[in-house]
Amino acid sequence: MSRLGAAAWGVVILSGCAYYNTLYNAQRLYDEAEVMRRTGRDSLAAARYQDVIRKTSSAYRSRPSSNDSPETLLLLGKAQLRVGRAREAEAALARAATVADDDLRPEILVYQAAASARLGDREAATRLLEEAFEEGLSGPPLGEAFLLRGHLGLAAATPPEGWEDLQLAGAADPAIAVEAGVERLRLGVRHRDLDRARTALATLMSVREAGERFDTISALVRAAAEQWSPSVAATMLGDVESTAWDAAARGRMQLEQARLFHEAGDTASAEAAAWAVARSRGESMAPARILLAKWRLDRTRDLGEAQSVLSILLPAGDDPGVADMVAAVDALEEYSGIGLDQPLGLFAAAEVARDRLEAPILARGLFLAYADSDPDDPWAPKALLAALDVSQDAEDRSWLMGRVEAHADSPYVQAARGRSAAGFEALEEELRERLSEIATR
Repeated sequence: MSRLGAAAWGVVILSGCAYYNTLYNAQRLYDEAEVMRRTGRDSLAAARYQDVIRKTSSAYRSRPSSNDSPETLLLLGKAQLRVGRAREAEAALARAATVADDDLRPEILVYQAAASARLGDREAATRLLEEAFEEGLSGPPLGEAFLLRGHLGLAAATPPEGWEDLQLAGAADPAIAVEAGVERLRLGVRHRDLDRARTALATLMSVREAGERFDTISALVRAAAEQWSPSVAATMLGDVESTAWDAAARGRMQLEQARLFHEAGDTASAEAAAWAVARSRGESMAPARILLAKWRLDRTRDLGEAQSVLSILLPAGDDPGVADMVAAVDALEEYSGIGLDQPLGLFAAAEVARDRLEAPILARGLFLAYADSDPDDPWAPKALLAALDVSQDAEDRSWLMGRVEAHADSPYVQAARGRSAAGFEALEEELRERLSEIATR
């Protein structure tokens, strides 16, 4: 062979190696993207899918007539589907179908069905799926086919076959068991099928990997609370402590259950669930203690009760959120002490109770204490309006409105009524200066 011929063959061989290397890397990236998508890391997954699209598009353009072009086009179409480019995926998959052999064709049909479903053509999607089943499926493509058929069936109605397909999806491909479970939970909530939603959630909580989809599952539990009630959603979670999830996900879901019990008015169950997490040493310990402290502060009526939350918070004192609350409790005590000699300290304490500690009952009492200490003070009407704003009792609000009426000429009352309020800005500026002096004492 001449040197020129040898060189030409070398170029062909190198070109082929580069092509297969590109395909190998693209498949690896796609597999990584699938793992990321299934564990809720959508942004990272999207970036990987885009890499797959670039690599497979480049590989196909370099060798469109290659015997491997069906695999290239299939991978391209799958990645395009994942990022929502259904029309482009449909075109790539159609090209793949024209040159694919019998072994690859059933898988291509599954993703053609997915593209049709994404484009709103359910009839075509159903037909393509049935054709794929008839031609023979196994492994991951079979799982995808069951998942899609189950979704199509349940999106329009609730036939038993749809639920069965979603169960079969995970059995056919364990990698999508969590995805299928999430779909069962989502559709159970959508179709108001409490028993199936409860079963789907219980199944998910028995699978360790499902904990990686905490945010999605938590959002669906919230949807269940809206669909039925917080109490029902809380009981759907069952014994969260026995879930197969890792400690971090388990702790977060225990706190979600605690919040649901609290919203349902079952404070005993709510606090029991939150304390179970608060006494642990996991990453949810601090959020649990903050939650318990907030619940106590929400019903706190006096400074002594407010101080008692420190015993809840201090075991997690290194946490920034806990440290902020502890500092707020300290400020509350300091400003209240100043208020004994300088009444405006009570106003400062009331703002801490309202804004930093979210303790409305205590804030109301402190605002009133300030207003009562010097009724003629120009900021007394502002304190009364603030007390009115945090009051939740209709009778109390009526009483406070009567007190506000006694200051009808105050710039604060005029401003609250949407009227011109001469002197309002000057009073606000003076108040800021005096409160600043208190804060820096």
